[in-house]
Amino acid sequence: MNRHDTHLLELRDELPPPQPIVLSREHRRALELRTRAAVARSDRRRAVAATAGPLALVAACVATVVALLATALPGGTSTATEPERRPVAAAPAAAARLLSIADVAGRAAAPVVGRDQFVYVRSAVISNVGAVGHAPRLGEAHEREVWSGQDPSSAGGRDDVIREHGQDWPIVTVGPDPAGAGRPTYAWLASLPTDPDRLLDELEGLAVPVGGQEPEQAVFDLMTALVRETILPPELAGALLRAARLLPGVVLEPGATDALGRRGVGISRTDERFRARVPWVLEPTTGELLGTRDYLLGADGEPALFGATAVLERAVVDRAGQEPTGGGRA
Repeated sequence: MNRHDTHLLELRDELPPPQPIVLSREHRRALELRTRAAVARSDRRRAVAATAGPLALVAACVATVVALLATALPGGTSTATEPERRPVAAAPAAAARLLSIADVAGRAAAPVVGRDQFVYVRSAVISNVGAVGHAPRLGEAHEREVWSGQDPSSAGGRDDVIREHGQDWPIVTVGPDPAGAGRPTYAWLASLPTDPDRLLDELEGLAVPVGGQEPEQAVFDLMTALVRETILPPELAGALLRAARLLPGVVLEPGATDALGRRGVGISRTDERFRARVPWVLEPTTGELLGTRDYLLGADGEPALFGATAVLERAVVDRAGQEPTGGGRA
């Protein structure tokens, strides 16, 4: 048994047992809409990822729904922070917490990420393990590791790897797969504006609303994708949190916890089109993402938990499949 297996077993002892999910008619409709949207978004991308088998199909759609929102387009240019032009539109409590956390996140030490290296992210994931067409059921926490290559110039496409469910799943592409919103390399992220107003301008041009989705929700979902399985340049991390203050509908999520029950600052926005909410759970002293939770909302607004994540480790390694030595950033 390796160190990861031992760690997850210890964490599982602290979690409640897996539970069936009771979905109302409205919840099931929301799930159907989100699954269809995930398929539509995947059709817009040139990258084709391997999936982890039929039992993981719905979970993969829901877990990656926000990551499929964007079309890979060129980034902008970093600038010094300027006074905000847009008014703060988030709820006052959320705006205040985002601002305080952004100040801390922006002062973190910047990592060194080489073009020939890989960004490594290890997470604990709780997802639906029910068969397609049957009632959903939350499974036990399992481990997910992602290696994201930083060199998008190869003619053969990317060489990223997802390790989940006991197997490696290479990300297959046809031809070059340039850096962009659909493939956020560290260098591309570092090229984005760090002024909140200009950053929001950039993200609005990159985010693609699907099926009548609000443009502001598409931007929030893109932000979620950019923080979920990446390492952010500190200045951009602070700018993203400040930019979230400029989005209407952004609120504090009371009592937010990640997949392992770690409590943090919850930030969310309700997707009215797909009746869903994916709160960020931010570490209050660093601003880093602890994890996320996936909720489907009934007609009365009652949430049904459909999945959750908890980031355990972030690091930079030299090759796909290599695990960090000496500990990464959790």
